[in-house]
Amino acid sequence: MNFSFGKEYKLCSHNLIDSLFKEGKKVKEYPLTIIYSPTGLDFSTSFQILISVPKRLFKKAHDRNYIKRCIREVVRKNKQELETQLESNNKKLIFAVVYTSKEQLTFSQLEQKLVKAIGKLTIQINQNDKN
Repeated sequence: MNFSFGKEYKLCSHNLIDSLFKEGKKVKEYPLTIIYSPTGLDFSTSFQILISVPKRLFKKAHDRNYIKRCIREVVRKNKQELETQLESNNKKLIFAVVYTSKEQLTFSQLEQKLVKAIGKLTIQINQNDKN
């Protein structure tokens, strides 16, 4: 198992980000919102991710950066389930994780919420495949 989380997992294309926020579907698990969209593009990983913590909720950069680091670490540790699901269906996915709460959660609380949100995401992807 490869637990690395390199640049190939990061969503950087402005065109893809714009289309994601315009046409993407949402999965909510307070304090996180996942906006996702399947894509036909061919990139080296099964998914690419964008992590967003709004400046209007956390004025100090070190608070925003801490939350982003925590989210990145949780995704790195728990990406295997999502990757195997996407590879078995031969799909590519782009998604954004948006933090929506004004209070800062601990790492363990954030991990519980994000794992639950990723579980909801995989369920929703499976339901869309069947329809």
